[in-house]
Amino acid sequence: MNKFLTSMALGLTMSTHLISAPFDLKLDWGTQEPPIAYKVIVPGSPIRMQAIFVGGVDTVQTTKTKRAAAGMAIAKQWHDFIGFTPADASKGETGFLGWLSVNHEMVLGDDKIGDGGGMTAFKVGRKSDGSVEVLNQTLADGRKGKFFNIDFESTVGETGMNCGGIQTTDGRIWTAEEWFRSANNDGTGDDIFRNGAGVRDTADFTIGVTTPNGFPGFNGQTIKKFENFNYMVEVDAREAKAIRKQYNWGRQGFEGGAILPDNKTVILGEDGDANASLLTKFIADVAGDFTKGKTYLFKQNAGSFSGTWVEVDNTNFDNMLNIHRGAMKVNATGFTRLEWVVYDKTTNKIYLAETGTDSPNNTNASYINQGYGTPKHANDRSIALGCGDSLVTSSKYKDYYGRVLVLDLITNEIKTFLEGGPVMTNGTGKYTEYPKQHLSNPDGLGVLYLNDKSYLVILEDLNGSSFGRVPVGVNNRSCEMFLLDLSKEATLNNLVKIATVPFGAEITGFTASADGKNIFFNSQHPSSWNEYPFNNSLTVALTGYETLLSETSVDDNPSELVSNGDVFGVYPNPASNSIKLSEVMDAAIYDINGNRIKVSRNSDNIDISDMTKGTYFIMNSDKKVVKIIVE
Repeated sequence: MNKFLTSMALGLTMSTHLISAPFDLKLDWGTQEPPIAYKVIVPGSPIRMQAIFVGGVDTVQTTKTKRAAAGMAIAKQWHDFIGFTPADASKGETGFLGWLSVNHEMVLGDDKIGDGGGMTAFKVGRKSDGSVEVLNQTLADGRKGKFFNIDFESTVGETGMNCGGIQTTDGRIWTAEEWFRSANNDGTGDDIFRNGAGVRDTADFTIGVTTPNGFPGFNGQTIKKFENFNYMVEVDAREAKAIRKQYNWGRQGFEGGAILPDNKTVILGEDGDANASLLTKFIADVAGDFTKGKTYLFKQNAGSFSGTWVEVDNTNFDNMLNIHRGAMKVNATGFTRLEWVVYDKTTNKIYLAETGTDSPNNTNASYINQGYGTPKHANDRSIALGCGDSLVTSSKYKDYYGRVLVLDLITNEIKTFLEGGPVMTNGTGKYTEYPKQHLSNPDGLGVLYLNDKSYLVILEDLNGSSFGRVPVGVNNRSCEMFLLDLSKEATLNNLVKIATVPFGAEITGFTASADGKNIFFNSQHPSSWNEYPFNNSLTVALTGYETLLSETSVDDNPSELVSNGDVFGVYPNPASNSIKLSEVMDAAIYDINGNRIKVSRNSDNIDISDMTKGTYFIMNSDKKVVKIIVE
């Protein structure tokens, strides 16, 4: 949410139209009517961007549904989670990267695609220049083409919607049904049944009978239609079909999850009601078989970061249908909207996005009264914010920015890993005063392994534009994606911004190729004001970003900053908007106190329009220094 992001020209390749067009990607907040910054913005000249899947434009191959024969349909919008299933050479899968599976959070009744949410799968390869291409394929069910609708209707009985999910290293994929439902028509504005427009078949559902993909131990159980929503659902990306709903993990408003290297332990996060979101663990009896095992809920010890896992009898189907009722009985800890959950093999820790909410105190009090526990970090945050009360039930307690949490799998401690912010009061933070890094409402998470290093990937989903989440005067939201080198301290200053999406959009769905050289993410539900194709949900591929993460560049803590004269050319100097370097190089700008202000990679131009007036130094990778004046 900085005032200015590096200008650059990128080739945008549309998957169906094969359009290549350069765009000036300078971010100008403008007048907001309409917003000017409508592009997918990727700072850093080495990066190449491709839009490889466009919602509402690309066509998907469909299977037979209750209302239509197999054929084609326009893809749904609202792209969210992306699963990556890598090609397996042992199965003869060579010469391409693998399969991507993209969730659609949009709820829509569609004769050809099927009702409820949705998911699209497609095969991707890598060209000689490192860019990504979508490949044609033929599935076992006879469908041919590039994009394939995943069949939920005939396999598991539709999905309520498709939000986050789980991806394993061997490519197994689960999609999450987040929006919780308590009746076939619960009267809410985003009711999945939408008076017949979202899910039109509301008949009771019998597991293993209504559809063939049942679940061991629960087959023959008849439930209300709404009770067949809000599960993790396993899918087969290779053949674009659903496998089963994971009834034994409990019925929750799931968002994210991670499966540990033992291929038995699953950690699950719920983006449910604020302050009543559960943290769940499942341990399979046999590695790789998640149909049998034990289910647990996290309960943090009073006044401590450590906790215990309380077992819930998952052989009792009523317990799984009503897992929140059981959670209240055992005082399970209620978090403030747990979003994505990821595991990092280098630290052996779980990272969780707790996205926060503006005014949680009323729901805090309600859920605490019902039996939910409060995580210790919430009370600590209340004190840090100067709310005047250490209790999260205080009317003064706010949680505008959210945070990233870390779970230690050995000690069962959950602590804040990286707090959102910095804290800014409403009415401050003009463009010229806005902090270099501002993190608001972390949602999507991922871990990128590249060049023997691991990076935590953090994606924003702004709950609003107030309280410093965007600069004053900016009413529309623009969400960003950051990388954090996990070998460095978890601070806002150590975040590296790698992408920004169009106004109105959420940035989500991070995943990466097996070698880490291609990143994939989604731009979800952008404003209709945006120029085509940025008014549609997009799945975007990035290449070349590893140049930004190179360790060959500038010093984090230079021992001395003294101008050595014009050892390389900088002009104009003094300057106010941008400076031109005499050659392409890696360089960093420091203030007179030796604090690094910004880094430029592989470029001969640096924007300084967001810097305050004063004296600075530019140091390149050869430790040569030039003094500059910003006026």
